[in-house]
Amino acid sequence: MKSKRKTPESLIIRPPSEHRSLLVRLTRGCRWNRCKFCGLYPHLGEPVFSRRTVAEVTHDIDLLRERGARSDTIFFGDADPLQIGLDEFIEIARYLRTVLPVRRLTSYARISTLWKLKKDAIKDLAAAGLNRVHIGLESGDDGTLNFHRKGQSPKMVIDTTAWLKEAGIEVSFYVLLGLGGRDNWHNHIMETARVINETKPDFVRIRRLWLYRSDTFFEGPENPLFKEIRAGTFTPQTPEGTVLELRLLLEELDSNLSTMLVCDHQNNYVHVAGVIKDDRQDMLAAIDEFLSLTEEEREKHYQTVGSGI
Repeated sequence: MKSKRKTPESLIIRPPSEHRSLLVRLTRGCRWNRCKFCGLYPHLGEPVFSRRTVAEVTHDIDLLRERGARSDTIFFGDADPLQIGLDEFIEIARYLRTVLPVRRLTSYARISTLWKLKKDAIKDLAAAGLNRVHIGLESGDDGTLNFHRKGQSPKMVIDTTAWLKEAGIEVSFYVLLGLGGRDNWHNHIMETARVINETKPDFVRIRRLWLYRSDTFFEGPENPLFKEIRAGTFTPQTPEGTVLELRLLLEELDSNLSTMLVCDHQNNYVHVAGVIKDDRQDMLAAIDEFLSLTEEEREKHYQTVGSGI
C-alpha cells in the first residue's frame, strides 16, 4: 500500500492575489498545454498532465486542518482543476467546507472546460461552494487567440461568463499585454476591451507576455513563441508598446464598469489599480505621468523591471 504524504502537495503557480490563501492541488500541470505564449508548466518542471485522486486531495486538506491552517480563503490548482472531473471537484469542495471555515473558494479554470460543462453544471459548482474563478482571457481578439492556439473564442468567453455570473461566481480575467505583437496589438486591445465591456467581469488582472529562455533559473524548455519569432511570424511588442496597450485598453473600457482593474504582477512596467467607473481617469493620468518622463528615464525603468514569472 502506498504510504500517505506527510505534507500537502504544492502548486506550480498561484495568482499573486492568492498569496494568503491555503493552496490545494487537484491536478498536476496543464492538460491543454498548447498555447504558444505559455509552456510554463513544462518549463517549471511539470511536463505531463495528471489528475490526483479525491482521496489524495482530501488527505492534503486534512493535513492543512491538522496543522491549524488559519486562512479562510482556499485556492485550487494547477492550471485547470476542473479536469479532475465535475463530480470529483464538487466532492472535494463540499468536503473542504465541512472541515475548514471557508469564506472564499477560488480556482483556476479554462473557458473551454467551463463552456463544455454548460450552465447547469456551473450552478452545481456554485452550490458546492465555488465563489470565484481565475480565467485566462488573454485577448478578446479571435485572430490573436487562434494564432496562439488558446482553444477558446470570444463567444465562448461571453457565454461562459454569463453562466458564471448568473450562478453567483465571481469572474477574474487575465489580460496579456504584448500578445498581439507589434503587428496586431491594436486589434488585440480593441477586441479585448469589447469583450470586457460585454461580460463585465469582477476583476481584470493585467500581465505582460514573458518570453523566457531555457537557461533561466528553472532550466526547462524555452517559451514556444520563440519558434514563431525565429520564423518571422511574430514580432514581440516593445516595452513602451505594452504601456501604450494598457493606456488604450483603459480608454476603451466602458466608463460605467464596476470592474476592478489591477496590475498585480511584478512584470508590469506601470502599476495602476482601481474600479473603472471611479478611478479610470486617475489610472490614465498615472500612465501619462510615466510617459512624460524622458526617453532615457523610461528606458532605464524598462531595463530595471525586466521580465519574470
